[in-house]
Amino acid sequence: MKPRPDAGFMDPNYPSEMGLHTGVDLNGPFGGDSDYGQPVHAITDGRVEAVLRNVPPMWGNIVVIWHPGPGIWARYAHLKDIYVRRCDVVQAGQVIGTVGKGYDNRLTAHLHLDILIRRPERWDDWPGHDRDRLLAHYTDPWAFLQRQALAGRMEWPERWRV
Repeated sequence: MKPRPDAGFMDPNYPSEMGLHTGVDLNGPFGGDSDYGQPVHAITDGRVEAVLRNVPPMWGNIVVIWHPGPGIWARYAHLKDIYVRRCDVVQAGQVIGTVGKGYDNRLTAHLHLDILIRRPERWDDWPGHDRDRLLAHYTDPWAFLQRQALAGRMEWPERWRV
């Protein structure tokens, strides 16, 4: 998966009426709905903190995993299917669900990935237009993943390599 060019962390092109974009939207190499139903993998070892289903208005299905190695929570959103339960222990690369569409299936299929550095009050948190709150809880997922990979703290499954 690759980031959609218009859908990065705090993307200035994100519709202002939606508030600030908290993560990165990942879409298959062919774009559109080509990745609908494709597997979503845990970024590293962790424990499932939350499984939320049909969270309105935009989230759809969510899995939140605590990754103790790097000390963060990853929120995987807009899932079609969920294959894990709360308190499950997962391994890096394990399939936790499948790519869905979110927003009542009105969005293009993609995975929305957030990296949280501080636990929010609720797992369906959205800071709206509050930039200070965004920066207090979230970090740029691409930058985080790159730092982890360069430090040798992430095992990239062969199928993820480009």
